[in-house]
Amino acid sequence: MSYSRHKFVYKAAIASLTISFFIITKISALDPQSLNGGPVNYSEQGEWNACMPDNNSFGSKATPIEYARMIEPELGVIPIIDCGEGVEIPIYVDDRKFIGNPGLHNCDNPSLQIGDCMSGSSLQRFGGQRADGTALPHVVWVSFCRHDGRDTEVYDMPDSVQLIGYNLVTGATAFFESGDNSKWTYVDPESNRLLGKLPGTDNPEEFNMAYSTPGDVQCVQCHQSDPFIHNPFIDAAKLRSHASQTVVPRLTGPDLPYYLIGGSDWDMRTIHIEGNSCLNCHRMGMKTVEEFMGDGWHPNDYMPPHSPGSQSQDFEELLACWNDGPENTPGCDWRIPAADQCKSQLVGDDYPFKANFNTPNLTEQVDRTRERREIFLRRMRTTQ
Repeated sequence: MSYSRHKFVYKAAIASLTISFFIITKISALDPQSLNGGPVNYSEQGEWNACMPDNNSFGSKATPIEYARMIEPELGVIPIIDCGEGVEIPIYVDDRKFIGNPGLHNCDNPSLQIGDCMSGSSLQRFGGQRADGTALPHVVWVSFCRHDGRDTEVYDMPDSVQLIGYNLVTGATAFFESGDNSKWTYVDPESNRLLGKLPGTDNPEEFNMAYSTPGDVQCVQCHQSDPFIHNPFIDAAKLRSHASQTVVPRLTGPDLPYYLIGGSDWDMRTIHIEGNSCLNCHRMGMKTVEEFMGDGWHPNDYMPPHSPGSQSQDFEELLACWNDGPENTPGCDWRIPAADQCKSQLVGDDYPFKANFNTPNLTEQVDRTRERREIFLRRMRTTQ
């Protein structure tokens, strides 16, 4: 394809991106020529035989402001994050609210990412809207101002701000990270809360300094089932308007649409066994499950909510497929979620976007119930 043809395709796809960005970006042969068209069947192009939404593989590597403009047709404008306006995630130790850092796993509701118990983080939910203020009721944004307590003796884990946007109709999703936000955030010494206001897209230079795009990191290696992760730490924050609802929305349904704008080459597979009761309400990202199990949370102790452990046989069936591989497990398949106008699909060995993260790690699957119990007993002894 000639340079002039590339230039035409580029302008048709993303008119808002700069020419300089195009010059340094190689457009993959799998990239559709429009961000807003219908499904593409790559068998017609001599590529992978499957339906995919019009998308590209370079958006997640763009600058933050370029990516913000790219996602606007699906997700509207990015909300401005003020950590002080969010709902603080309460931390409890022995059923009492705690301020400070009691230590990893030393609280009643630890994060399932290394057991973080630091207080002072907050969450906020936003409805989507266009630049002119028109509401997008099918779009939701969630921000996470994270006062991180996963420090070690040799490394001080920096505080961070994450932002996720999701279109409930098409499944279009975007992830933003602000790992270097010290210019705009601070920790209040009295409340131990991370506070501060980050710049919006109306200040492109500052926005690019505050945020980063995923780059080569596939956020779906943790956010596998859908864009939003739930654990005891996250779910302690409830909406002010509806105290029974978590700030992070609970998405239910075994076939919710889900894909990453600008990440057409991300590995969206999860394992699927038809009739498995664990998959009646949601997909199950086994890599996420492994991480939770590695932190002492076992599905059979909590799921299903109305009768924990009653589906243990079905979970063991999923775990066996995950460890042995669908190719070695009759009745188990890899499946990618619905995306825009494309229905969910079973995929085989010809799936071109396999990533190394989507493989089992047996050391994470060790039952750590006893280990967590010992931590709890030590804590009880020190408080008596």
